[in-house]
This record gives sequence, structure tokens and C-alpha cells, in this order.
Amino acid sequence: MLRPTALEVDLDAAADNVRAVRRLVGPERKIFAVIKADGYGFGAAEMGAVFVDNGADYLAVADLGEGVRLRRRGIAAPILVYPNSLPAAAGEALAHDLVPTVVDLEAARAYSQAAKSPCDIFVKVDVGLERIGVPAEQAVKTIMAMLELPQLRLAGICAHPHAEVGGDPAYADWQLARFTGVVDELEARGVHVPIRLVAATPWVLRFPHTYLNAVDPGRMLYGMIFPGETPPAPVRPTFRALTTRVIALKELTPRERFAENAPFPVTGRMVLGVVPIGSADGMRWLNAGRVLVRGRSAPIVASPSLEHTRIDLSGVPDARVDDEVVIIGCQGDEEITPAEVAKRHGLGLHHVATTVGARVSRVYYTGGGAREA
Repeated sequence: MLRPTALEVDLDAAADNVRAVRRLVGPERKIFAVIKADGYGFGAAEMGAVFVDNGADYLAVADLGEGVRLRRRGIAAPILVYPNSLPAAAGEALAHDLVPTVVDLEAARAYSQAAKSPCDIFVKVDVGLERIGVPAEQAVKTIMAMLELPQLRLAGICAHPHAEVGGDPAYADWQLARFTGVVDELEARGVHVPIRLVAATPWVLRFPHTYLNAVDPGRMLYGMIFPGETPPAPVRPTFRALTTRVIALKELTPRERFAENAPFPVTGRMVLGVVPIGSADGMRWLNAGRVLVRGRSAPIVASPSLEHTRIDLSGVPDARVDDEVVIIGCQGDEEITPAEVAKRHGLGLHHVATTVGARVSRVYYTGGGAREA
């Protein structure tokens, strides 16, 4: 690698995870594999290809830009785009064969006008998250109005539930009832809803009755299980390791003058190592206050700069330039977990890999081999 810093990704774990979801939900339900935020930081095209090859029916992305980038990477699978794009982008979405999610008549009109042939759309209903979506109470009226527009064809209705870990099951049932109420009323009016999509990871993990005929797991596919959650099917982390290497060593002794102006305290002999990862790579939020070198823990010294981080190697006297440095992962008998890092910085576990900067290489492990993106 041109820069010896990498996020190591386990593609075999990703494949196992989507197969586990398939066993859990059965062969008839559709799986929408969520690869938003560049595949939760692991690489959208690489993760999307693995998910589709191992049983996902659709991919789901956060916005039009993500969908277009996947098409340019050669991903041909059906792609659902969540409602984060402006109506003016309708033509671009259709040109790349993306399935849009709309939440208002303005967006529906834009797709109707841009479409040269029947165009599939999803409609997102807000059942409790109070974010983006047609309010459940207005959804039937709005959807009926959308379907009066030429060229539009209802492919499905989706929602993103508000689901806290260990939350009240009655609250989940209340949200589900709001969603199915919209579906039932549409069906009663003669409007068929082919796909009913409401079960994201928290509900896939806890509430099988919410699966309906499709699910859209996200972090579960990456093996990210929060404290307090018990997966009904085994999943494995795709986060293998975040590693770098020592690029410089120097020996420090206490300053006689201007000690108070030193970048960090030096009270005795110190062996300082420098590694090529810094705050521009997310290192300020990606560290556990220590790293692993030669199977031993080495403290991080001071704050990371944009491109470098300093580590105290005084306790690793045999350390050398080019030694592997594990920021997150295992080395020897020691381990620094993503959960440890997340807890230290108040992050959700699913924010750890997304915090790794774009210039950090993603290296993919499968079948005993590795390749760089």
C-alpha cells in the first residue's frame, strides 16, 4: 500500500450475515440490504456485491449520489434510494435505473414528468420517528393523489421505525399498526401494495411479526449488535481491524528549559513512535487511548495531528520502524474492540467504521486472501 494504514474488512462474515438473515426471514420475503454511508464505512460497492451474491434482493442507499456511484462501479442489482434527494434530480435517478422513495406530491410530480415509461416508486410513511415521511394520518390521501399522476407505479411502502434497544414492545406494535393501517386502507380502495417494508435491524432482531413481506437490515449485516441485544441468528463482525505501522522512532528526555511549553509531558526517558494516521482520518474518535505493538499496549501521546499520531513505546523496547500497530483489532493475546472505542467517545457502534476517513485504504479479506479496494 502507498500509505500503510488500512481498515481490514471480513467479506466472509458479511456473506454469512446475509445468509443468516435469509434463514431467519425465510425464502419468500425480500431482503433490502442497506449499504448507506458507503456501506457503513466498509465500502458500498464491495459490501453490496457480497450481499447480492449471497441472497439480498435489493440494495438500499441513502441518496441519489450513492446509487449513481454504485451503478458506475458496475452494480446491476435493484437499488432503492431513500428520500434524501431534491425533485430536480428525478431524471438522473431514472437514467440510472434507481427506484426512488418519495414523500410528497412535489417529488411525485417530478418523477411523473421525467418518466418516459411506467416508473416504480416507493412511498415512505412516518409512523413515529418524526423525521422524513408522509405522516401516517395523511398517507392514504397523499398516495392516492400520487397514483393519479401518469407513469407512476406503486412498488412498495416503507417506514423507518423508532426503535430503542430494549424498548417497549407495545410501542413497536403501535407503530406497526399505523403502517399496516395505511396498507390495509389502500388495499381496500383497490390499490395493491407489492412490498411492505418496515423491519430494520432492531425489529428484525426482536419482532418477527413485523417482517411482513420484506425487511431492510442495516448494521446487523455488518455484525454490529448493540449491548442488550440478542440476535436470533448468529452474525459476525465485518470489522476485522484498523491497523497502521510505525514510520519513525525517537528517544526523548526531559527538557531543561521551556518544559511547560512541550507538546506533552516528558518526565523520564521516553521512546516515541509516530504512525501515519491522524485526525483527518478520524483518529481523534477512533482510539481507545492506546494501541497494540508487538502484542503489548502502548499509550497514545497527546492529540492526533491531521496526519500523524504519537505513541509511547517505552514499554515496548524491541519496537522497530515498520512494526504493525493495531488501533482496533487483535494482536497476540491483546485486543482493542470497536465497542471499547465507541464507549470511550460516546459513539454508537455503527459509527466507528463510518468515522474512518476516505483516504484510509479498505482491504478486503475473503477465502484466506486479501485485496485492496
